[in-house]
Amino acid sequence: MFVDGDYWHGNQWELRGKRCLEEQFHLSTNAGYWIRKIRTNMKRDARQTSELAKTGWSVLRFWESDLQDHMENGVAQVLESLTSPIEAGPEAKMLGDMTVAEFFAGIGLMRLGLERAGWAVRFANDIDPNKEKMYHAQFPDSDLHFHLEDVHLIDVAVVPQTTLATASFPCNDLSLAGARDGLEGSESSAFWGFTRVLRELGNHRPAMVLLENVPGLLTSHGGEDFKSVLGELNALGYLVDTFMIDAKYFVPQSRLRLFVVGVQSAVVAEANMKTSSLAQESAIRSNALVRFIKHNPQIDWLIRPLPDPPVSTHQLASVIEDTPDSLTDWWPQDRADYLVSQLSPSHRQRLNGMMDQSAWSFATAFRRTRKGASTAELRTDGIAGCLRTPRGGSARQILIKAGFGQYQVRLLSPRECARLMGADDFPIDVSVNQALFGFGDAVCVPVIEWIALNYLNPLVNKLLRRHLQSQ
Repeated sequence: MFVDGDYWHGNQWELRGKRCLEEQFHLSTNAGYWIRKIRTNMKRDARQTSELAKTGWSVLRFWESDLQDHMENGVAQVLESLTSPIEAGPEAKMLGDMTVAEFFAGIGLMRLGLERAGWAVRFANDIDPNKEKMYHAQFPDSDLHFHLEDVHLIDVAVVPQTTLATASFPCNDLSLAGARDGLEGSESSAFWGFTRVLRELGNHRPAMVLLENVPGLLTSHGGEDFKSVLGELNALGYLVDTFMIDAKYFVPQSRLRLFVVGVQSAVVAEANMKTSSLAQESAIRSNALVRFIKHNPQIDWLIRPLPDPPVSTHQLASVIEDTPDSLTDWWPQDRADYLVSQLSPSHRQRLNGMMDQSAWSFATAFRRTRKGASTAELRTDGIAGCLRTPRGGSARQILIKAGFGQYQVRLLSPRECARLMGADDFPIDVSVNQALFGFGDAVCVPVIEWIALNYLNPLVNKLLRRHLQSQ
């Protein structure tokens, strides 16, 4: 039996009505020290609980404040465990492990973000051998757990029991830029392959799931596809939450993505957690998303408060490689001039403003087709547009360097794309196109780390405790 102090083990911020641990220390001059110390305690609590549960012990963890308020209930639970040992479900036993099965793993940026927050990947799967090559370059140990296979064909016997399963399933049929065939499309239907694995895992399915996709999932087929995703998770025993985060809060790239967290209802019941379908509009829950939540009470929700993402100070210039002006990657002047000729008058005026400066500045550009004509659109706010896979001529993002009365043009480099995804030191030993496919189809590393630190880890910490107050 453990009696954990609320302050030192990460519960006091919630008791105070705060949205995250950082808010508890917003006035402290030594906040970083205390936050690191408390998060270290949280990780140790999880590890100890897992190790004891796996060796046959019944583990009771109480918050000090719970025992103070409900001492009789606490004593009753302890006595009950001595006379009839508490048998936690298999999902609950895995909570403290903080292990991950990573589906649609791509080049491994989901793993990179989760590992920074203390999680460990035990299984990874993707269908693309080029992405597997990049994954292995970053994680040489992946030979032990990476399965190159169509998710529809995975034998569940090779999938270990983990705390969390992640799925960044294909967005091609859900994106606003695509044909929008939805979950029945040839690629986005891979979601059903993922849930087939969860279903066949039975009692060994993970306690938690994390899905990632484009915002178009919310509106695909009038919202019916999103209802299907959440309904399927409910049918598998998961209560669900959803939010959207833009990578621009962490890196100089505009990349809005929709996330879903699912938690096994059995685990929530064991922790006596209150469920809620209440959601408020915020930086991560748009008005449209809140309306969807409130208009779908038939879905089993577990909505948790989340803080606003941090305010990023990163600018596009911070990720640009220091390349000589003579580098052959810079376009010939006639090619650069042709791109500039495709700018609208207002965008050309923005470029002129950059050229008038006595310092170099950077902008990005995309080619678009407007009314049947090829045009170029400039972005000069210090943020890159959303990285994409280079499937078409307009998908490659263009860099413009301007100042001192002149301009130069080239494509963003693979290293710059890595930095825009928060994977600054990722090894790149593949062709340019392969690298751009890998990064353009990935998750933003610091976004995933933030979700783990502000959602997944505190949730595990909460679920490990036996709450004494009534529902």
